[in-house]
Amino acid sequence: MTQKVTLLLKRENVSFAKKNAKKKGTSMSKMIDGYLDVIKQIDKKMKNEKMDPFVKKFSGIVNTGKNEDKNSIFFK
Repeated sequence: MTQKVTLLLKRENVSFAKKNAKKKGTSMSKMIDGYLDVIKQIDKKMKNEKMDPFVKKFSGIVNTGKNEDKNSIFFK
């Protein structure tokens, strides 16, 4: 089942998405829907992975010195 939604996006992102969708022979809706499916799969996989309690306790406290975005995996 599908549902119509309205999104407010930066103009340059809309332009990029339209060009990208056209290049791939799909619609923006299908492209964004597919992207969200991938995010759901990754999220589900991350929840199912068992993390060692020691690692979990200390994860995220080490500063690597890099300005990294947690979601950067999706934008490479």
